[in-house]
Amino acid sequence: MTVGAEAQNREATDNVVSLTQAKSALPAGRDEARCDEVLIHVRFHPNAEVNTIDQCPEHLHRQDWFFRLRYGAPLNYQTFAGGRGFFRLQRSCFEAILNQSFLSQSAE
Repeated sequence: MTVGAEAQNREATDNVVSLTQAKSALPAGRDEARCDEVLIHVRFHPNAEVNTIDQCPEHLHRQDWFFRLRYGAPLNYQTFAGGRGFFRLQRSCFEAILNQSFLSQSAE
């Protein structure tokens, strides 16, 4: 193994941190803040329709759920390569959007 390859291997190994190490490295109270966040993963088909989306209520189509999240928390969406994206929401915001979807379903 060359010196450059060894350095890259060591750097990659040093950058790998297990989940338990990462949690223990957080300051006190930070774990509770993480529990208050909801992460919703979205995957899209090549034609931009929603393929899968997390936390989707049973009575909603996944495309409708995406639009409700997108309109309810537009600044909380992050696009990633490969037809993916994430909503990172505070639990209170997520529950408000979720409750709104159940209220609108019962009004129909």
